[in-house]
Amino acid sequence: MRQCCITALACLICWQLTAQVPQMPELQRELLQQHDSAGYLAVLGKISALYSVIDVDSSFQYAVKIRDMAARLHDAKGQADANDLLSWYYALKTDFGVAGIYAYKALKIHEQLGDSARIAKTLSNIYLYYRNTGRREDANNYFYQAFKMASRLPPGRDSVYGILLVNYVMRFYKDSTHADSVRWALRRARQVIEKYPRSKISFYVDAYSLNDLVQKGQGREAEEMIYQLADKALRSGMPYVAMDMYGRLDDFPRMGYCPDTVRYQDKAYQLGVQTGSIELNLYWLARLYDYYSKKKDLGHVVQYGREIMRLAAEKRYQPNAHSFDYIDIFLKEKAVADLRLQNRRQQQVLTAELTESDNNQLIVVGILIVVVLFIALFLGRYWHYQRLKQQDEALLRGYREMAAVNQVLTETDAFKNKLISILARDFRGPLVHLTEVAARFKSGNLSKAEMTSYLKHISVTSGKVLEVFDKILKWLRLQLSGYRYQPVRCLLLPLMQSALEPLEGELAQKQLSVKNHIPGTASVLTDEEMLKLVNIQLLQIAVAVAVAGSMLEITVDRTMGQTEVYIRVKTGADAHFVLAGLENWQDNGLALGLVISRDLMRMMNGYIIAEGQEHSYLAFGYILP
Repeated sequence: MRQCCITALACLICWQLTAQVPQMPELQRELLQQHDSAGYLAVLGKISALYSVIDVDSSFQYAVKIRDMAARLHDAKGQADANDLLSWYYALKTDFGVAGIYAYKALKIHEQLGDSARIAKTLSNIYLYYRNTGRREDANNYFYQAFKMASRLPPGRDSVYGILLVNYVMRFYKDSTHADSVRWALRRARQVIEKYPRSKISFYVDAYSLNDLVQKGQGREAEEMIYQLADKALRSGMPYVAMDMYGRLDDFPRMGYCPDTVRYQDKAYQLGVQTGSIELNLYWLARLYDYYSKKKDLGHVVQYGREIMRLAAEKRYQPNAHSFDYIDIFLKEKAVADLRLQNRRQQQVLTAELTESDNNQLIVVGILIVVVLFIALFLGRYWHYQRLKQQDEALLRGYREMAAVNQVLTETDAFKNKLISILARDFRGPLVHLTEVAARFKSGNLSKAEMTSYLKHISVTSGKVLEVFDKILKWLRLQLSGYRYQPVRCLLLPLMQSALEPLEGELAQKQLSVKNHIPGTASVLTDEEMLKLVNIQLLQIAVAVAVAGSMLEITVDRTMGQTEVYIRVKTGADAHFVLAGLENWQDNGLALGLVISRDLMRMMNGYIIAEGQEHSYLAFGYILP
């Protein structure tokens, strides 16, 4: 497991392949000198990249800022850089599932930009994530894709090829059948990094080249050279590389030399504490814990045991996070061991007190102390369990809210795209008709009666098109970003009467009588213009589907804290058939009005009602809180 983490550290530095010494003051001054967003974003990227080899938590904070700013500026490269840095952060936290998500996002942007070097680098990262999560077959596919692409990079951009060559060495150096190819990869990698004198990859090439020295029986010299490489990496401001150098000593026993394990494991642990990447040292912490347990060093046992339990309790180490459950077993064993240790201490205290005095009261006090300690331990564990449960519930609610928002956005985008097609279709007919009439007028062959008929038809057609266009414009204005729904108290009767006025001609033509039962005191909290538009849409639909000579009835009801408004008409046909036609808004202008009304009502925290009643009656309406 530690070897997988070493592999990840060897290949996950996403922005630059050259080592960066600390230069934070200069970058901060450069940041203050920027006068445009693009320059500011570029300097933020440099700061985050610098922190990625010093303090991963600080790098994460800057990466989030870069992601948000790049999204506002529509800067694709900035978004890709932010995703790469976030992937680096989660990989160092050993959360390879989340790291893979951000790496995949970065890969898609690199492909859009056509950046071959960055594509090869991100493919290599995804290979490491899959390998660390046990998906070796998928990992192999990504590895060979990355290796093939990196080998074709031009000389000025082939630093990524050096990384892939080192990855090849890490993957096959234990396989005797690949011994020749591993030596070739080390030689080729050294040739590549000669063009990049400050490349981090040089540390790994030097470290793996020491394998030959160990196999020749000079393990002590190789061990000291590893420590020299680690010290050099620390002086260059690269603590994560130094930890990887210590990790190479784990492989020396396989080659016949046993180094001082406690020495380099403790150094790696201290670097993990310093850089905020202690998760990488869970394997070494367990070995340190076992070592000090055998030495009966209770201070170190408690220190490392608590650290291991804190790390192992994280969700990604739980049994349901992978196909194995050794973490759960480890936690239980450590918990039992700690309880035994605490019990042993309490027994020692109790024995000492009994030796000093024969007073039975001390025995009772000792027992009570033990009981209180066990109760406190139980309550502490129970509180921790409840806290984790609350966090999981909050995370689940957040996922559900995100899913709901995503569904609404998807529906809105689909509707807007179809709306554009409808506009193009509905306006094409009148414009073609106007062109034809203009041609006939120009010819001068029309009689006065024909001219009057054509003008009347043009007037009616243009009026209806403009009416539809006006409604759509109002709806689109309400969809624009920046609009905030601020309800005010509005009387229903004036709004309904103003909506009936434009329909007087159609009402008279169809000889429809209107019965408006809305009282003058009825009111709702809403947006007046939006509700007026909804009233017009619903009344137009009702008039259009109503039978000539019938009645249009408007009612209002206030029940359970909600206001319900209904417009009821007789259709003369099966109401369910009429309703089915109103669902086909792609080919029905009335149905389009119903869709717009639903959208507006949703913005006002209400909803539209359209239902059949008594076979041939339809009721249109809405409910507002």
